Amino acid sequence: MSNFAPLPNLQPALQPGSRLRSGPRWRRGSWITNVERRHALVASVFTFGIAALHLFRELPAGIELFALVFAVTLFGLPHGALDYLSGRRLLVTKFGSWWFVPFGIGYVGLAAVVVVAWLLAPLPSLLGFLLVSAAHFGAGDVRHDLALGARGRFSSAGAAFEAVGRGSLVLVPLLHFHPEAASGLFAHLVPMSAQEINDTITALTPPLFAVSGSVLSVIMAHHLGGWAEGNAGHARMSFELAALAALFTLAPPLVAFVVYFCFWHSFRHSLRQAAELDPSSPRAAFRAFVRHAWPTTTSAFLIGAVGYVFLGDQSSDAKIIQVLFVGLSALTAPHIVLSCIEARKLRPSATTNL
Repeated sequence: MSNFAPLPNLQPALQPGSRLRSGPRWRRGSWITNVERRHALVASVFTFGIAALHLFRELPAGIELFALVFAVTLFGLPHGALDYLSGRRLLVTKFGSWWFVPFGIGYVGLAAVVVVAWLLAPLPSLLGFLLVSAAHFGAGDVRHDLALGARGRFSSAGAAFEAVGRGSLVLVPLLHFHPEAASGLFAHLVPMSAQEINDTITALTPPLFAVSGSVLSVIMAHHLGGWAEGNAGHARMSFELAALAALFTLAPPLVAFVVYFCFWHSFRHSLRQAAELDPSSPRAAFRAFVRHAWPTTTSAFLIGAVGYVFLGDQSSDAKIIQVLFVGLSALTAPHIVLSCIEARKLRPSATTNL
């Protein structure tokens, strides 16, 4: 592993006083800014289209599962495939060319702990995965320069408030409006019947939906107000929130997850990673990203395929869902821990973020 490509030089992409929470703050007018703006528009229109489609018909379960596997492999796995670069940045000064030993032990070890937790305590593992994922997604979706109280005394509290709302958006409406579909999905993962899970969801989600809806209403009002004042960033955020609300209200759980995780969360994260690798142009960044990401992406896919084979005599749907949920949760845990460690290390020289 010591023969990986050299670490990218991040200096051209950074400007003084930028915070690397979820990626650097790029120079105004740079190509990544334009790509992100276009992505926000295209992804919002696409998301509205998927949501509208489910007003008229449901996709067959087989098509949903195929789309899930394809999209997660093509977009989801690669967005965490460059974690080894972050690990090398953190460890190479202390361990030199042997940096991959502590990194591999920590990363693979934590992933293995998560898999064992699923085997021993599937229900707490499922709850933990849902909550941690919602928190991760919410924090990653916040634009700190547009959040409530941005650049003011309570900017951190405003950003945290918006992160809670954005995280709840990808979980609560899905459960509230699709309890039967969610119950059938979760029944493949925990030792409870679909009916028992459905009863639990229908009992818990009404108050959660009320709280989530209130928080999101405040956030939406904030962005609509900014839009009314002529701020294009607030306009894009309003459009995005409306599209995601429609998606998680109308589309079934698997479809909503595929669209959000792959075409929103993963794309944004991968775009920032690609720009760090080579900020010179979009084409150069894409090539650098593929070059660095394909080995670990392929390895993760092959491990998932082996897990599918060893799951035994279950339905193919059940095995696919188990591999995806357990596999993604196993990869998510070290990915989030590594991101937090790197953000903490970079925070002393930071003032703002993307």
